Amino acid sequence: MAQYSILNKVELLEILEPYSISEIRSYEILGGGSENTNYKIESEFGIIVLTISEQKTFEEAQNLTRMLDYLKKHNFSTSELVYTAKNKSLSMFNNKPVMVKKFIAGKIMSSLPAHLLEQIGTDVAKLHKISPPDYLREVMWCGKERFNEVEEYALNSSFDIWMKDILLYVDKYITPDLPKAFIHTDIFDSNIIVNHDETRATIMDFEEATYYFRIFDIAMLFIGLCIENRTINFSHASSILKGYTNNIQLTKIEIQILQPLTVYAAAGVAFWRHKNFNHIKPDEYLKDTYLEMKDLADTIRALSSSHFNLLKP
Repeated sequence: MAQYSILNKVELLEILEPYSISEIRSYEILGGGSENTNYKIESEFGIIVLTISEQKTFEEAQNLTRMLDYLKKHNFSTSELVYTAKNKSLSMFNNKPVMVKKFIAGKIMSSLPAHLLEQIGTDVAKLHKISPPDYLREVMWCGKERFNEVEEYALNSSFDIWMKDILLYVDKYITPDLPKAFIHTDIFDSNIIVNHDETRATIMDFEEATYYFRIFDIAMLFIGLCIENRTINFSHASSILKGYTNNIQLTKIEIQILQPLTVYAAAGVAFWRHKNFNHIKPDEYLKDTYLEMKDLADTIRALSSSHFNLLKP
């Protein structure tokens, strides 16, 4: 993704002044999402990550910092904030919210080994046990409640018709009594930092956390971490479920709807990519990336349900 705030050393020092940081030994732009600019900075106090929120309001950014503090309070390992000298979690630069976090050393792995997938399943179960804070959103970035937004720019297109069909399919399986929880919604390999000896994985980037059906988070884990040769690697999915169900027992209904919820997760990502790269921020190189997830959703939907017999009710 393109970065929005290209800064020099003098500007970075200006931003870091409220944090009592006065020395920059090195710095570099980090890759990241389209909503942030991230700099890795080596300072006199260690390595930090400076994040400029390009699209968030101050209130939205503040809710994210509150969430990170909330997770720390509940002993959930993720990004840790650095506060200003006045004990503020946010500062401002060019009318944009800025946060500073401790750098977590490690790497991103495109294919995670079984023991780390199991650990991630365990950590997601731990997250789901944390009471959701009252500022947590209830509609996801990729939620079915938003699928009709395609009508705003592509009414009656083949994609609009496909999304409507997916919605009819998914709605048959979702009932209001499905257990809800504090869920991440966006755990892909790019949001996981693995330490150098590959003994520990840390889940990052809680910007899209939502109060929603907990089974959706598991379905998105399948999409984000278990896709191989354009379908689900069920051995990887089993590792995630092993870690999760050692801590939270899924209901019979949740187990039965894993397949349609995984279709939902893939379709949700397809929706987001289609809207963002064809309408909100048209991008010639990314405009067709939705097709990968659209095709994946169709592939998973066509699988025999026997493939999802990963757990006994």
